[in-house]
Amino acid sequence: MRKILVVGRPFSNGGDFLIYKRIMELLKAVYPKAEIDLNLKNDAQFAIDEMNEYDAVVTGGGGAQYAEPYVKTSFFYQHFDEIKVPIHYMGTGLYGANGENSTLYEYPYSEKMITYFNQVIERGGQLATRDWIVDTIFRNSGIRGAVMAGCPAWYDREMLERPEKDKIFQESFADKQIRTVAVSNHGLTKNAQDHEKKLSQMKEVILFLQEKFPEVKIMLTFNDGYITKYSKYYNLSLQEWAEGCGVECVDLSNDAAKFRALDVVDLHVGFRVHTHIYCISKMIPSLLIEEDIRGFGMNETLHLPHITAYAEHSKPDNFMANPYLITQLAALTDQMREQNRIDYNEIFRVIRNCYQTGMRTWLHHILP
Repeated sequence: MRKILVVGRPFSNGGDFLIYKRIMELLKAVYPKAEIDLNLKNDAQFAIDEMNEYDAVVTGGGGAQYAEPYVKTSFFYQHFDEIKVPIHYMGTGLYGANGENSTLYEYPYSEKMITYFNQVIERGGQLATRDWIVDTIFRNSGIRGAVMAGCPAWYDREMLERPEKDKIFQESFADKQIRTVAVSNHGLTKNAQDHEKKLSQMKEVILFLQEKFPEVKIMLTFNDGYITKYSKYYNLSLQEWAEGCGVECVDLSNDAAKFRALDVVDLHVGFRVHTHIYCISKMIPSLLIEEDIRGFGMNETLHLPHITAYAEHSKPDNFMANPYLITQLAALTDQMREQNRIDYNEIFRVIRNCYQTGMRTWLHHILP
């Protein structure tokens, strides 16, 4: 029996657990007779001789983004010459930078990193990028042979297997009755100096939605939970304020199954990429407010409007809030209600196309 080892380093972020849940579902569907093991423990515990007994190793997402500090601390980079089994990266991308041309065309990979990425492919492994922005950066850096497979969290098998002739979204957003709106919290809240600015921004978004949809239930989600190393003040302050405004707060940390709480919502508006992705994968309309290049790449790839949390020329280490955010959301929601501005059926077709042209290719090359 052939064997695949799936390895990750998720911390508390429920979105990272969602990535691995979906990739396990896809692998089991493609390789029903293979033994597929999942290890989400600290990768420093791995025994190389045991790893080399597998036919393939799959990793990525959840702490393995392609920023050099993340890669250089990974088990695979540090022990690459000892690992004899092909390594297949999936759903990976960049972290922290804004979606600007200087990032897209001047991202500073070192020669060592470029060599490592190319050797992964030369030794029979694969690099699967999560969006076209990362694919472009790879190409510009001299990294060849990557597959743009999208984020594994896009791919809900039940939805993918519906016949193409079936109507995907049963009704347009313009005709949809809105009963529950989910709002996801900020993801980039490690800088304490930004907490008050981001709390103010989040409050503005929630108050806007309460005014826009006065009879609607608002659900506020926390992908990392409430008590985190860097963001405890932000999370607990937001939770206390929101519950005082009649908003239901939901913890999505540490378990992909918690995302099922979103199955009842009719619209998502927020900052968390994987809350956005989960909703889209379940055919729930969603507007993602971009905090960095991850959100930018996701909106660009799915043909969705670019709405930024940050102001123009704002830097990741000195957050300045987008002064036009509420004006943008007001215009978009009006246009969606009045003329169905965003065709979510078309967006889901983009996901299906990426599955057919990218993810399936990547999956079928794991055990050639």
